Amino acid sequence: MKRKINKQEPIPDPEHLTEEERVAGERAKLLFKTLRNETFSPDEKDALWNQVGETISQRKQRSFNTFWIAAAASVTLLLLAGVGYLVFYEDSARVMQNVAANSKVSADETQLILADKRSVSLRKENSSVVYKENGALIQVDSSSTIGQQVAGDQQFNTLIVPYGKRSVLTLSDGTRIWLNSGSKLVYPSHFNKGQREVYLEGQAYFSVTHAADAPFYVHTKDMEVKVLGTEFDVSAYDDDPYTATVLTKGSVELTTQRQALFGSKKTKITPGTRAVFDQGRATLQTQQVDVREYVSWKDGSLWLNTAPLAEILRKVARYYRVEIELKQPKLAGVTFDGSLYLQEDVRDVLKGLSVTTGLNYKQQPNERRYVLEESTIKP
Repeated sequence: MKRKINKQEPIPDPEHLTEEERVAGERAKLLFKTLRNETFSPDEKDALWNQVGETISQRKQRSFNTFWIAAAASVTLLLLAGVGYLVFYEDSARVMQNVAANSKVSADETQLILADKRSVSLRKENSSVVYKENGALIQVDSSSTIGQQVAGDQQFNTLIVPYGKRSVLTLSDGTRIWLNSGSKLVYPSHFNKGQREVYLEGQAYFSVTHAADAPFYVHTKDMEVKVLGTEFDVSAYDDDPYTATVLTKGSVELTTQRQALFGSKKTKITPGTRAVFDQGRATLQTQQVDVREYVSWKDGSLWLNTAPLAEILRKVARYYRVEIELKQPKLAGVTFDGSLYLQEDVRDVLKGLSVTTGLNYKQQPNERRYVLEESTIKP
């Protein structure tokens, strides 16, 4: 499909452009280049270009400055997803995303960061945080209580769980959230009427309190999950090439970057369904699964259903904040079934794996690094 650009008034000499005009022009050119290189289908590219053209044609002035600024604005709005932003985010979700990005992560202790910048360290491996009195009081690990001022406007708190730790959070509306190792959740100290939104990096299991007049939204960098009251798991680790949602009860509605960009129909899933957004292909796939395989971590175990050894080791390493090397890569694809109990000491877990797999494990001089290898003793 050929794209036509209407005849414009004479273009000013580039040497006489202001700095703002020059930057706008370069930015627009870069964005157009991004559009050409993105993994969009021909129809999707045509749709984007047509939207850009319609937006630009609405401009009454036809100068070089106006054209390129209009183009930059148009393509920016249309390609936010392509350059790493979420076009479907509401203002509050963007604020939460910024809060998450600016939160410092401790490698050793779970941290609760309040809206007034106070930081509370939670030293237990499995900590708990409970909001009471509409968010004005926070009970930490059932042993101490923290007060915070609850204003009319939403103020965001952040719970950061490092690798090797877990935490259970109860929000002001009664919703319970299990946060897995290496996760970060940004959420309001209290919910305003009709508005319940949180932002997640990492993995969390949600048991959402039903409220017909207040949908609950979970935002991640690639996906938005909307529910009224249900139970589900969301996995959105930065070092994973995908974002996934597994539904155990009720129903949820998903919106991905691409669906938001093209106004596509939202995806609804039913219990027992896993929806996976592939970041590289920008596609969403759904399949029926045994949900225990994806949510058992919150109860301290891994449910294995033809699980590859490499995937098992990756989950164990993440759970305990250790490094695990598989000496023979050819074994990475060997699959296993059953249940692996995640005990307090990672060495007990590795012993169990050794018995099951027939491999030996060795602890390296660096106590947080382990190597699994085939036994050199032949039967």
